[in-house]
Amino acid sequence: MPLFLVERDLSNVPSEQLRLDQREVASICVQLKALGKHIRYISSAVVPADARTLDLFGADDADLIKEAHAAVGVQYIRIVEILDLTPTFLPRGTSRPRRSLERGVGAPPDASHPKGTVHAMTAHSAPELARWLVDGQRLFGVCLETLEQANRLQGRNETLESENEMLREEVVRLRQRVEVLQADRSEMVAAFNDLAGHVTQVVDHILQKSEDGENTK
Repeated sequence: MPLFLVERDLSNVPSEQLRLDQREVASICVQLKALGKHIRYISSAVVPADARTLDLFGADDADLIKEAHAAVGVQYIRIVEILDLTPTFLPRGTSRPRRSLERGVGAPPDASHPKGTVHAMTAHSAPELARWLVDGQRLFGVCLETLEQANRLQGRNETLESENEMLREEVVRLRQRVEVLQADRSEMVAAFNDLAGHVTQVVDHILQKSEDGENTK
């Protein structure tokens, strides 16, 4: 994937706005990538002495990078394609600590550093930064997936709890119905026994009358 540098003028851009712009540009790149467009925001190098920032992108062409910046309204000076010619035998990781830039983008350089020797992140660290960004995006995706799964499980748990409560209520109703049926059964058994007793008495009475009639003959 080709590499591009986006040069921005930070003369009138506060550090907080710079971080906000970086976040929005990174977010829109992720959205464009989700749409099948090949673009990624790799890194940024700030030159405090010149109030400039150089943002490193990977994209199929410069139009994608223009589209990303236009979508979030971030202004830039120019977009140029670059080549990463870092020798393989050189160590990576030449970035300056972020806390060293907390004085502000437009602040004068530290007197302990000679003029023109500002340490900044450059395009030479692009492969390592690209791997770091890919790993970070993968971890971020895993976190999002975990959160979505947790939300789904929570929703499922709430549904199961609701169904469980409904089942408990149904069990209570069934138990009450069983008690009513058992009471009805007891009454029916008692009534049947009474009826059987009456029938037995009637039959005995009929038999007795029959025997009495036979004896009188």
